[in-house]
Amino acid sequence: MTYTPLNYCTKSDVENLLLTTIDSSFDTQINDWIAAAENVANHNMGYTTTSGVLNEQITGEIGDGRTDSESSLMIFPRKSPINSISSLQLVKGSESITIGLTDTDGNAKYTIPTNGKYVLYPNYGLSITGSVSIVSFGDIRNTKFFYKMDYIAGYAEVPADIRLATANLVSDTVMRQANKEALAAITQGKVSKRWQERRDGKSDFYLDAIKLLNPYRMTQQWI
Repeated sequence: MTYTPLNYCTKSDVENLLLTTIDSSFDTQINDWIAAAENVANHNMGYTTTSGVLNEQITGEIGDGRTDSESSLMIFPRKSPINSISSLQLVKGSESITIGLTDTDGNAKYTIPTNGKYVLYPNYGLSITGSVSIVSFGDIRNTKFFYKMDYIAGYAEVPADIRLATANLVSDTVMRQANKEALAAITQGKVSKRWQERRDGKSDFYLDAIKLLNPYRMTQQWI
């Protein structure tokens, strides 16, 4: 698979974090390191598609469906936050039904809570296409069924904490390259430079990055 950098951070972000200037002759390497850091960030957050955390159209995703105690439909897609859905079907055995998403006035019959983690479709608003035996979500409650959905999910812009985490990951690589001798500190005349403390072989840059990414890892279901 060809990996396209997603611009989670820039060379300037790394320079500002390190309070240093990186020679332009290293631009290619920096871009490669940013791409690698994005992969690490996506892996830790649970995003596995080429679009990472950014918005993308998901087509024909199939997953487990469920209903709540009030027989309302709850769909938890693999990628979040969810922005909108354009098609929804329920599949049970050989039967497939298409769910109407809007009322006669064009208003959405489903709700996407503020956190964008799932879709809630109230049982009282159910409308379906075609002649089928399922007339209520209660008919499939406590049974095994699947959803098939087209939707858009992700962020319009890379969140600030993900940008900072990625810059930290790249900075870790830069500092390791600058300190091939694994020195704790170096002094020349009146100038003394100390590298980040490392614990279990992991730098503070790396540890700070993972701390920033952990909330996404705990809530993201694209795994």
